[in-house]
Amino acid sequence: MTSYDYDLRRASRRCGSHAVNRWLRARPLLIAHRGHSAGAPEQTLAAYRQAIELGADMIEADVHLTRDGVAVMLHDDTLDRTTSGHGLVADSDVAEISRLDAGSWFGAEFAGERVPLLADLLDLADGIGLCLEAKGTSADGTMAHVSLVIADAIARRGRIDSDVAASFDHDALRRVRTRCPAVAVAPDRLPERGFLAPEALVAQAEAIGAEIIQVHHEELDEAGVAACHAAGIAVWAWPVNQPAEIARAARLRVDGLMGDDVAALVMAMA
Repeated sequence: MTSYDYDLRRASRRCGSHAVNRWLRARPLLIAHRGHSAGAPEQTLAAYRQAIELGADMIEADVHLTRDGVAVMLHDDTLDRTTSGHGLVADSDVAEISRLDAGSWFGAEFAGERVPLLADLLDLADGIGLCLEAKGTSADGTMAHVSLVIADAIARRGRIDSDVAASFDHDALRRVRTRCPAVAVAPDRLPERGFLAPEALVAQAEAIGAEIIQVHHEELDEAGVAACHAAGIAVWAWPVNQPAEIARAARLRVDGLMGDDVAALVMAMA
């Protein structure tokens, strides 16, 4: 047995099961994409705090593993765009990453913001749900491992009713569902863009027992949403940032509106 399989078995023992899809919503969840990333540097505690203060129902955030196996909150595979560091996240240890400035690129007032740990976000998110997306690569199994780390953290923290594991790697989420069936999974539609028949959209979710499927808002239509709902699958639209985008997705009766600007989401749904 590999250490990864041991981790999966350990996580599964913490999990129960749910029979009803609690993610189907009459009013869509308002989901802060990388925190309130319109007003603060994405993936920082400042962005997460602003999302909570502005009234988000949930925070979407991305998880990478450092060289020494610590889960940190970064979107990109590299450090260059959103921190003062350079190179791959996976090539740096947590001590190195914790010293980086993750705020100055966005604005001088955020100088000194650090890259949070997954543990930091979990500590902060009392009373708000999390959509935690696994990052890495599929080919080397990194994304599968990160997905399990996320699922294990959700179960260990007693957050099964509020949090979701997400990924573009459907096989990774299938492993999560197999080993920890009570942790909800929210795959991103594949391919991300381009035509996909409603029945194919449903099939992608059903293939891994997903309660939710995430779809780029421009690829959503009434038939796709209706097909998912008929199959008991919730639909989240992303990234809806402009009032017209938010309004269109809401008219389609999606179950989640994910965007960079929490204030705009709240105002549109008031």
